[in-house]
Amino acid sequence: MKELIKAKAKGLNGPLCKFFSKVKNFDLEPARTAEFMELISAEMIALDFDKVIKDKSGNLIGVIKGYTNKESVILLSHIDIMPANNGKLEGRQGPRGDFKAGVVSSVYTGALVKRTMLPLKGDLIICCIPRLECCDYGIKYLFNDFLKTGKKNIKGVILCEPTDFNLNLGHKGRMEYEIVVKGRLNRNFVENRGMNMLGTMFPLISELEKVSKELPSDLNLGRSGLRIKDVRYSGYRPQGGADEFRIVVDRMFIPEETEGSILNRAKTIAKAVYKQKPDVMVSTLLARERVKTYTGLELVSEKELKPWFIESHQPFVTGSLKSLTENGFKSSFGYWKKTVTEGSYTYAELKIPTVGFGAGSENDLDYIVDEAKVEKAVYGQTLIVHRNIGVPTFGWSCDDI
Repeated sequence: MKELIKAKAKGLNGPLCKFFSKVKNFDLEPARTAEFMELISAEMIALDFDKVIKDKSGNLIGVIKGYTNKESVILLSHIDIMPANNGKLEGRQGPRGDFKAGVVSSVYTGALVKRTMLPLKGDLIICCIPRLECCDYGIKYLFNDFLKTGKKNIKGVILCEPTDFNLNLGHKGRMEYEIVVKGRLNRNFVENRGMNMLGTMFPLISELEKVSKELPSDLNLGRSGLRIKDVRYSGYRPQGGADEFRIVVDRMFIPEETEGSILNRAKTIAKAVYKQKPDVMVSTLLARERVKTYTGLELVSEKELKPWFIESHQPFVTGSLKSLTENGFKSSFGYWKKTVTEGSYTYAELKIPTVGFGAGSENDLDYIVDEAKVEKAVYGQTLIVHRNIGVPTFGWSCDDI
């Protein structure tokens, strides 16, 4: 079977390189998202996928039908949708464009499975999920719509994210929250708004920076993190009413921490800073994003991605690693230290076995993902799919098939 997969993969190298070149050179501005998704959809159709669907949230779904409907595997790649007023993504998602290799490898893994006519116990479902920074509306819509009746038949999820060809088993969570400070300012504030605003908020900002150096750490996932993303002021109101400041905080956190404990601690810190000012009120809340997808759907999503890690002895995990190491990959278990993925929903929320495998490295910004590395990712992902839902073909040769 290994020889068959390799032979068919070689035959796909030409079209894969052409498609990778198109995707890599595509300038994905917000207004061109629909065009980019159409490029991927057209490739799935040209590669003879059994089904190609685009749902209302903009998810693109391609299906390679299995021999039965007992067990399925989902191959997930994501597409970074940038806000129209922001020319780049925040650093913790990795360098802009990292996701493109994952999109190409997921599509061509589907093509390779189709070409080899591997008998599968269930469908291989290839999903390209659009997402905003710290906002995973696409994956939630996918499972509440297209996959709502088939969750019980999903054996596992493969995340096509950069892992340097290791098998990644989890990462820290990420959330965006706001500290809201309300109170009356004196009339002198009008004379120098900027200086007074910074003077009013500096003690709290300084205290948060001190706390960031004392955050907990996890042996596998790394240290929690905190940074001030923005400071907002509602405007001076001379006729009465409370003035309002908001500090927007970007927070990475390990599984031992929870959303509630993080918000409570932030509120406690803010109250301590302003304890000498009884007229100042402090509150904290999880940030939300109002999303209008490129398909026109309007959604509201909380800006939180949960931490997750799956045990290495789980059968889907052990089978996946074994399929790689038996076929020449020098893979081991790993964890993302900066990247966040849809595993925050598939495993942390739904408890569907989830692993990550793909070309690229989150730690080396100069790491160049070329066609050869994408081809290697396609081969590895196909091996994982076959190991987990392939019908055993022991004793068969390429001539028999």
